[in-house]
Amino acid sequence: MKFKLIILLFLGVLTTPALGQTNNVVERNLACNITDGYTINDVVEVMRGFEWSEETAPIVVLVREAIAVSGSFQTDWDFLASFYYPSYAEMVEKRIAFRSRSGGTEGFQLSDVASCGEEVRINNVRFTGQNGDDPIPDVTVAIGTTCQLDGSTLADAFSRAGNIGEFMGSNVRNVAVISRGFGGPSIPMNSQVSYRVSFNSSEGFGEAMDTMQENISSPVENALSCNVGGMWAQYLIHSQNN
Repeated sequence: MKFKLIILLFLGVLTTPALGQTNNVVERNLACNITDGYTINDVVEVMRGFEWSEETAPIVVLVREAIAVSGSFQTDWDFLASFYYPSYAEMVEKRIAFRSRSGGTEGFQLSDVASCGEEVRINNVRFTGQNGDDPIPDVTVAIGTTCQLDGSTLADAFSRAGNIGEFMGSNVRNVAVISRGFGGPSIPMNSQVSYRVSFNSSEGFGEAMDTMQENISSPVENALSCNVGGMWAQYLIHSQNN
């Protein structure tokens, strides 16, 4: 069993019609491990089978499996469970409703196939270059990195996100700038951001990466200092509008 909860540096989310109604959403993350004898497919199947009540459910739920992630995340954890809300007000309302439920369970529970840490991390997610109103793919790929602002502002970071989408081409579904809201290791406020690129399909990710490797550009002036990227497999669990 893996116990240590480290900083969640590389964050991915797929845009949806529900999320597409606003450029800013709130992301709530839990790091989890798969129980011996089960696979990520078991986790996805169980979570998709949950009854996502309108009273308590986020607008989108994703499972993000670490494929190639820098740092010790893959030593300590297997996947992230990520829950998305259109605002802090709605997150508070839904979480209060969830915590106020009466006891008792029905059917197969996530604890049968996985266990999650108790530490929660909440992020502010700002989208740019959103791509259409098509349903979210059941499975796709996202990549991301964390960068130090080094005197730049969040507005500067957001303006750079559009350049990322243009550089990687039409296979990109969206680019997001993610800043820490609450939880996680202590860092100075507004000292870093994460960029996350989501793709329309797994095949689209491969095509975009090949294109990028064939078109190496000159260094960008005043570029941010960023870590080596991480790659995740993303599984859609629940969406209000799918």
